[in-house]
Amino acid sequence: MTRRRHPIHFHFVSNGHLMRPKRSRRNMPARLRVPFQRDILDPDSHSGDGDKSVSSSESDSSEQLVSTALWDFEQCDPRRCSGRKLVRMGLTRLLRLNEGFGGVVLAPTATCVLSPSTDRDLMYGGGLAVVDCSWAQLETTAFKKLKYRHGRLLPYLVAANPVKYGQPFQLSCAEALAAGLYILNRPAQAIQLLDKFSWGHSFITLNQQLLDAYSHCSTSEELLEAQAQFMDKPKPDRGLSTPQSYSDIYAELDRDMETYSDSVSDEEQAQGLEPSTVPDLSAKDVKPEASLSPESTPTEPDQHQLESILSKQVDSLIDQFNRKKLIREAGKNWDRFYNRNGTRFFKDRHWTTREFTELLLLRAGPEQNHERSEYSAPLSILEVGCGVGNFLLPLLEDLVSSADGSCSSSDSNRHSHCLNRLTTASNVYACDISQRAVHMFNDRAFRSGLDCTAFVCDISKDGALKEQLYQHQTSANHTVSSLDLVTLIFVLSALNPDDMVTCLKNIKSVLKHGGRLLFRDYGIHDHAQLRFGRGTRLSRERPSYARQDGTLSYFFEKSELEALFGEAGFRTVRCEYVYKHTTNVSENLSVRRVFLQAVAERLVEDQTLPA
Repeated sequence: MTRRRHPIHFHFVSNGHLMRPKRSRRNMPARLRVPFQRDILDPDSHSGDGDKSVSSSESDSSEQLVSTALWDFEQCDPRRCSGRKLVRMGLTRLLRLNEGFGGVVLAPTATCVLSPSTDRDLMYGGGLAVVDCSWAQLETTAFKKLKYRHGRLLPYLVAANPVKYGQPFQLSCAEALAAGLYILNRPAQAIQLLDKFSWGHSFITLNQQLLDAYSHCSTSEELLEAQAQFMDKPKPDRGLSTPQSYSDIYAELDRDMETYSDSVSDEEQAQGLEPSTVPDLSAKDVKPEASLSPESTPTEPDQHQLESILSKQVDSLIDQFNRKKLIREAGKNWDRFYNRNGTRFFKDRHWTTREFTELLLLRAGPEQNHERSEYSAPLSILEVGCGVGNFLLPLLEDLVSSADGSCSSSDSNRHSHCLNRLTTASNVYACDISQRAVHMFNDRAFRSGLDCTAFVCDISKDGALKEQLYQHQTSANHTVSSLDLVTLIFVLSALNPDDMVTCLKNIKSVLKHGGRLLFRDYGIHDHAQLRFGRGTRLSRERPSYARQDGTLSYFFEKSELEALFGEAGFRTVRCEYVYKHTTNVSENLSVRRVFLQAVAERLVEDQTLPA
């Protein structure tokens, strides 16, 4: 009786490539063998006709190809997923969620960027992997299931895929793998992966300057420095042709205001005047629809367009579970933000003393303010939401320089007095919810020779600020409620709307009677608000939004802010909208920015606001 042989079964995928057979490949005829990725990694392990099926770009290369892999949380359409396409083509290995990976892993939850000198060896020995998940579901993805040790972040790069085209950092799986390979000295393999996509070449074209710069770095510090140098360049010189993002517009606004501030005359400064381009608008000048006035540029939406944009936002609110998660993990999201961007994301603000004349009193001696009985010279200041010090540290540097120039060398006692008043640890404080940001703040202050006290504090927790300030005050002459000035610059909008009054009450608790709060934040219908798309708004009633990185944003109306001040126990000294056009000539983009700027004063306990 003749023994029957069982046929060899092969797996096929949609593109017709043969996948791994169920039986051993030793029994497969040579003419049917297909070089899988592990075969390509070791070209000497096979011989014969089967090796001829390797593409010329692979066989001609003397470099050993890197093993690539991915975890897939199945949150994307598999037909459009670039990672799944690479798996189907046999160029990338699919990992089980509980399967470990010993090489370099590009993950959005990592805490440090690539370090080429060390990560190259890790990649050559263990491979390169990515996590395939939806950017919209980043905060709900179970990353804890994944087993790896060498998680890394990619530096600033711009997406070229059709879904996220022009967006920084939000790369597809194929783009992330290609970027990692290119930076870690495998550009040929990176191009090989991108060649499988019609838009793949565009990714290299858009980011060529950055990729070349990153690939020449040795450490993560050098890589971050290359990123910072690129971000400091004017946009026309960056070599990118991408849509302008919110962060780009905001950075340009800072540069515009800084440039203008430098041009303000000394006479205006001596008189304490506001810059003439910043309108001092009264209530009759500003309406809720002011951002849609005929003054607007042609690119501004009309009333119908505005209603359409806001309607789309309201009709696709973030679900309650994700809303609570975003609020709960606010500190963690800001830590990730500063881990990724370092100290150079926001520009230092040197325009502050011209926007808030109260800050000039920090450098005034007692004899200069003797006649100003309505507001005594402040000796202490706290910045709430200090970040990495883009507001407070430039302010102190400018004030110290001014004091240094105003005091003659012969008057050494007065000179010493000026410096001590500005930089003594007992009167300059800063706090932030992000531990990472506070660490960077302290490092910058130390290197600048400025003696400040910075600490971590969640300003949305009742009583937290008073408690933390008490623990960090070093002078017996200061009580907890002794601060003269508190700044709140683009911070209140980053909070849950339900916590805003608590934040303001916390600030009131550390101000002395008559102490002042200096406020600046986003105004209603600002361009940044209109850029938010579906699935970003947290509330139907309030203009509160979540960005892709998990941080929050809010857009205030004047009457709403004044009501918040009153509820928290403040008297509004002044409150006005500030309008500004930001124009990018190279991209033919002109947008209108709307901000709300205010000064509020702490009321005496028995003082009440007029009805």
